[in-house]
Amino acid sequence: MNNLKTLGLLVCIIIAVIMARPTALSLIIGGIIVFLGEAIRIWATGHLARNQEVTTSGPYAYLRDPLYLGRLFLLIGFCIMAWGYSLLLLPLGLVVFALNYMPRKKRKEMVRLEQQFGEEYKAYASYCRSLLPRLKPYNESRKRPWMVKLFWKENREQYFILIVVSIFIAIIFRY
Repeated sequence: MNNLKTLGLLVCIIIAVIMARPTALSLIIGGIIVFLGEAIRIWATGHLARNQEVTTSGPYAYLRDPLYLGRLFLLIGFCIMAWGYSLLLLPLGLVVFALNYMPRKKRKEMVRLEQQFGEEYKAYASYCRSLLPRLKPYNESRKRPWMVKLFWKENREQYFILIVVSIFIAIIFRY
């Protein structure tokens, strides 16, 4: 099933690039949004210690799902960059994100994290919203600095960055 979803995502990306009719303005605005999305993801992956703790440092002090927020920014940014008919994919992408991706992730992850970390996670989840950051950090947040080891070895964001840069360049070449 995951291979089918990955294939579907890959087909949508290829179609978006083929249909792309970027303008200078769409490249600038969309590029800024893509940059922000990936910056959020880089910040988050340097703090995320998967299955070891309830991560509450960095962006996790303000929201539960910074990686998903970054992914949402990437979706919006790439559709704006591509412009033209690719913009038609944005409403479809937002619907899939809101009605399929987020609920599925929430069901799987929240249950797993509640089982693994109990009350600690419940307290954190009751304060931090999923995609809308709070202005004030979580009271019990850790003050751990961003760590290359978590970014590079634990979360392997460098591979995701390669995909993001490849899509970015493919859209620019359609200009």
